[in-house]
Amino acid sequence: MNKITVEICYGTLCFVMGGEVFETLQEHLPEEIKQVVTLKGMVCPGYCHQQEKYGKPPFVKVQDRLICEANPQKIIACITNLMKDGSNQ
Repeated sequence: MNKITVEICYGTLCFVMGGEVFETLQEHLPEEIKQVVTLKGMVCPGYCHQQEKYGKPPFVKVQDRLICEANPQKIIACITNLMKDGSNQ
């Protein structure tokens, strides 16, 4: 089973719009997800400057899927769906 990469934007706007909760994300993941996830920070990719196209911050990418207004529940749901679909095989 391949790892699922979760990239968290550490830009200022994402951080102040709720991204600070991602600093402890690893601690809140269910055990079966912790084993397959690699968490990484990413330099601001600029999605916040194109909110009409991408949505509102904070932004997180799970594999190549962009999550706007990200929160731990959305991230866990996306990871779970990837695991069910076998997209991480």
